[in-house]
Amino acid sequence: MKFPVIGVMLFFIFGTSAQQVASVAEPEARILSIYHGLDPLPPGATRLCGLPPTAGQDGMPVVFSAQINGGTLAATTFAVEISSGQRITPLCATLRPALEPLESRTVLLIGPFSPEDTVPVGVEVVAQLEDTNGNSLVGLKSKQVTSLASGPSLVLAELLMPSTVGLVGECPEESTQAVLLTWEGGVTGPQGATLADAQRLAISLLLESGDLVNPHSLADDDRDNHVIACLTESSQATLVRVEAGFFHDPGDDANPETEVEVVSRLAR
Repeated sequence: MKFPVIGVMLFFIFGTSAQQVASVAEPEARILSIYHGLDPLPPGATRLCGLPPTAGQDGMPVVFSAQINGGTLAATTFAVEISSGQRITPLCATLRPALEPLESRTVLLIGPFSPEDTVPVGVEVVAQLEDTNGNSLVGLKSKQVTSLASGPSLVLAELLMPSTVGLVGECPEESTQAVLLTWEGGVTGPQGATLADAQRLAISLLLESGDLVNPHSLADDDRDNHVIACLTESSQATLVRVEAGFFHDPGDDANPETEVEVVSRLAR
């Protein structure tokens, strides 16, 4: 799913309604993005599902708005529609590698999703799948698939305290807030490099005060689709924007310019 890119000046328009955004009730669970990330996957990728190496498979992360109960997850949970009209059951479905606390919202689907000249065009949850609150996700579907040649965009940004369970020790001691960034797919620097100052400075955050700042540091650099932006400012972050060309997926496709509003998870 691509989020429309607006200019820096519109940061201030969004900032004026930040408190309203943070207080809006969570909507019903939905699919946030489907990312046709890699074709073909390295054969060894199927080991993520406990299967022997299998060649000729595609990798497609599906990000949900809710965290997934891994005990209800199976390959047969999903149907992937391809451009020929055929519906394909994935070879495997896994929450790996994004298994840390506060993650577990990204299901990696592996299967033959682009035979010959076809491409995946949609995903549907067709069998029992639950979120971590026990809610059924059966029937969720989306036909907004980010194409193979596109780079990863942001799909979610969550404001948390650095002391939140799952974040403890990730940010420096002087950090006052942490923004958990969720991308469509796994991200690194170019050609698989670790995240560095170039990536940190490519991220701008709008604060409630109206200031634009870069993160003090980035954390959770483990090649999955989550990155933590650590801040030392007291004014809360309300919007995050990333310049194009700095975050790369496993196929080395770079991100487009991308931005999302920050959802506050702070206790009220």
